[in-house]
Amino acid sequence: MHNRPPVPLIELLPQHLRNRDASEGRALEALMGILAGELAVVERDLDQLYDNWFIESCEPWVIPYLGALIGARPMRSFGAGEVGLRSYIANTLSYRQAKGTAAALEQIARDVTGWPVVAVEFFQKLIWSQHVNHVRPDAPGTASVRDAEAARQSEGAFSAACHSAAAGPADGASGRYAIPHVGLFIWRLDAFPLGFVSNAAAGYVGGLVPRASAIGLGFRHFDPLGADRTLFNRPKADRSVAGRVDIRMVPAPLDRRLLHRDLNRLRDGRPSGWFDEAPVLRIRLGGAEVPPERLHSCNLETRDDGGGNPTWRRPAQAGHVLFDPELGRLALHASDEGKAVETSCAFAAPFAIGGGPYDRSASFAAWREEIFVDGAPAPWVIGVSARAQDQTDDVLQGGVVVASLAEAIVRWNAASNAGTRGLILMLDNGSYAQDLGDAAHIVKIPPGARLAIAAMAWPTVERAGGVIERDLRSLAPMYRRPHIRGDLRIRGAAPGAGQEAGRLILDGVLVEGEVAILAGALGSLDLRHCTIGASAAGLTKGLRVISQNGALAVVVDHSIAGSLALGPAGGGLRVADSIIGEDRDLQADPDLLAVVVDAPSADVDFARSTIFGRTAVRSIEAENSLFLGTARAAQRQRGCMRFSYAPLTSRVPRRYRCQPDMTIAEAEQAAAPSSLSDAEKRRLARSVTPIFTASAFPASAFGQLALAAPDAVAAGAFGGAEMGAGFGAGTPFRRANLTDMLDEYLPFGLVAAPLFQT
Repeated sequence: MHNRPPVPLIELLPQHLRNRDASEGRALEALMGILAGELAVVERDLDQLYDNWFIESCEPWVIPYLGALIGARPMRSFGAGEVGLRSYIANTLSYRQAKGTAAALEQIARDVTGWPVVAVEFFQKLIWSQHVNHVRPDAPGTASVRDAEAARQSEGAFSAACHSAAAGPADGASGRYAIPHVGLFIWRLDAFPLGFVSNAAAGYVGGLVPRASAIGLGFRHFDPLGADRTLFNRPKADRSVAGRVDIRMVPAPLDRRLLHRDLNRLRDGRPSGWFDEAPVLRIRLGGAEVPPERLHSCNLETRDDGGGNPTWRRPAQAGHVLFDPELGRLALHASDEGKAVETSCAFAAPFAIGGGPYDRSASFAAWREEIFVDGAPAPWVIGVSARAQDQTDDVLQGGVVVASLAEAIVRWNAASNAGTRGLILMLDNGSYAQDLGDAAHIVKIPPGARLAIAAMAWPTVERAGGVIERDLRSLAPMYRRPHIRGDLRIRGAAPGAGQEAGRLILDGVLVEGEVAILAGALGSLDLRHCTIGASAAGLTKGLRVISQNGALAVVVDHSIAGSLALGPAGGGLRVADSIIGEDRDLQADPDLLAVVVDAPSADVDFARSTIFGRTAVRSIEAENSLFLGTARAAQRQRGCMRFSYAPLTSRVPRRYRCQPDMTIAEAEQAAAPSSLSDAEKRRLARSVTPIFTASAFPASAFGQLALAAPDAVAAGAFGGAEMGAGFGAGTPFRRANLTDMLDEYLPFGLVAAPLFQT
């Protein structure tokens, strides 16, 4: 109803009045145009008022009011949790009808937390004599010691094994299997699929390119960086409130044994659970997709070939592929080594940062007007695709698209002038290994120029006469994360009188090398949803300003970077919803960590970010952030640190509700009039030190606070949210919603416990 066309009021008047108005300067037409605009506002308001009667179409502010009408318990919003809470309100009446069932518990838990949840009634998993009228063939009294697959799943949500009765807390390993206990198995990590990209007119566009191992071309890693990363399930949608959640609906790590058995069933002509209409893994070899019957799940651990050389297992037949989902590896037959390989799979991460297949429309909207200016000519645009079928210079046949980022940079440098607005669109998930370090491939930004290098779909539209055009109005920043294997070098030209400095935007790309700003006068650099300086060994590089560029302003938003070395750049640095650095050695002394933010000339603003290392800046503003290393600001009379964690040895401006300061202040108040010793203060500070599930890149849970993290950090940000890059995830609110839900929907006499799997 919101697309109702505007009413041209002038056309409702008699023709003779319109003719007379036209002869007298169209004053009446102008008046009717103003009235039509106001009428459109009223009609839109009426349409929205009507839509607000329905939970499916109402505005977010209406959701709690509709919930109050049916007596739904108020729940806390979490990040982008409006969709989940909308489902919670919409399904409340259905949940009440099914109250007390395991299906209702797991479905409502999913709605109020946004996490996949599987409810297991542990009394159903106890060994007990079965009645002949209630035979449970899937619940044997004893487990087979020969079934390794069943043994690995025995403590999981989908285990068929039965246990003897236990006593103890429901969330403890020893007391889980008791009669009144219910377990809610929860997966906190999200699965982000990177796969085959297609376009309606152009067909297949490209897929993820696995990295060749140092052993040889026949041995590859699914991760384009070459790291051993576990593959995760691509969850299927849960389309039924009454149905139960199965293993294909949760973002769990893939099990090589499960896939091995499933592929064997498929080869025997039986239906597949993992390689059905939505296969969990796909591989293209030499331009053609490998059928599931030729895929083999196995253990590809490195072993000795008998001559002291490392090797993996290899397929015995050409055209067959061995893969290991737990190590993220695949192996080819010797005759297939030279063929192109592309994959479709899913990796896991705790947050939607660092680039990936998720929707980046909000990021695109933040800089779109810099490139597309109303009333100005269309920007200079070029696409980049590794597929020869897409590459063309003919704009009437899907161009201009080139084969590499290197060629796109050369063309930009040749075409750009002062004030030029340009787009380099990377259209696939390919890896670009061209050397960008020489003078010809330095990205040059003339004065006043604006250039964006972004991972984005640039759809083709087929016109009459076989003309294929690319539509700039339908750019889609999702499903893509191209990989740049080298360094990216940028040089901004000094502006003349009356000119502005140039600007560069990187959005949605993975840069394995460093982003280096060469001597010049670049005005601003935006790193949005990017991963900078990543490699199989970790975050080894980052952003580096080599010299000059004194007025450079840098924005790092929803990104991951190894380090930020701004040198003389003094235009300001803003880091938001990002992770900088890593901690591979679990260094306990914050004064000994590496410097990961070095901006001695810049005023820095941190928001909702995690900094794994030391920080040295001119002045600092920080909110809801975690500084694992010592933070030092040269000017402490400016700025403020709010709702953040920073080690006691940090030299920062005034702190407001920060840790460990609050914990120490509360202890001093409780001990008054006595005072705490320095040793006691250090002990209290250690008690609120953040604990992470993983602090080294590229672990799946990199940057995620552990469940054992102290509440002062896990719920110490503004409004009770989590400090650091997980601020927007809303974990404390999700867990609180889960507790409230159990109070209302858990059957009387039962005890439930959340059992986090990731």
